Amino acid sequence: MRIFRFDEIDSTNSFLKRESKLENYDLAMAKNQTEGRGRRGNSWVSKEGAALFSFVLKENPKLPMNEYRKLPLVVGVAVLRALKKFQNLDYKFKWTNDIYVNEKKISGILVEKINENFIIGIGINVNNEEFGDLENSATSMKIESDREFNIEELIFALVEEFKKCFGEFLNGGWELILNEINEKNYLLDKPVTIKIIDKITRGIGGRVLDDGTLEVDVEGIKKSFDIGEVHISFKDMAAK
Repeated sequence: MRIFRFDEIDSTNSFLKRESKLENYDLAMAKNQTEGRGRRGNSWVSKEGAALFSFVLKENPKLPMNEYRKLPLVVGVAVLRALKKFQNLDYKFKWTNDIYVNEKKISGILVEKINENFIIGIGINVNNEEFGDLENSATSMKIESDREFNIEELIFALVEEFKKCFGEFLNGGWELILNEINEKNYLLDKPVTIKIIDKITRGIGGRVLDDGTLEVDVEGIKKSFDIGEVHISFKDMAAK
């Protein structure tokens, strides 16, 4: 495991993707990212005060490739566990790659594959207090707890938590991880809109299923989704 620190970089995911010889759990962290992004190319506020980091997970030849579709969920549980140890807030997991607190986003996850490596990128709003245009939809650990945190300490703790969580996953612990996900399922019973390319589906969010897909009640019919951009229909929530 090697550690790369940057005051500023395009993105920690991009840096690791450019490296030719990666070791398991190589870790890149930055104070600022100029091209921070989330899943499906969405931008991520990448200013100093946030934990901005990526690490490498080498592909395990003993694990079937289809099982890696669950990897963002395993990462999500690791983030939930690590954050809880630093500040006991009511964190929620928004399928498939976000963490929320009090209806606002506090963390995002991006998992990308290049050759035999998975690059796991995580952004956490830690000591941030300003979010510009995202002021009404983002929050931070400092805002929610009124205290500052050691960012590097949090990053190292989270990587260690992921190692434990992934070990559980490899050793048959998916059911326990899945139960933990559903206990903190932000989308459960909420009106949701799922966009897949140009197709839009509306329904009521349900449980995360055993295969890692999201169950959605669409006009009384249970459907499952494994991709798509999910939005909460706050207008529908207000009408209920």
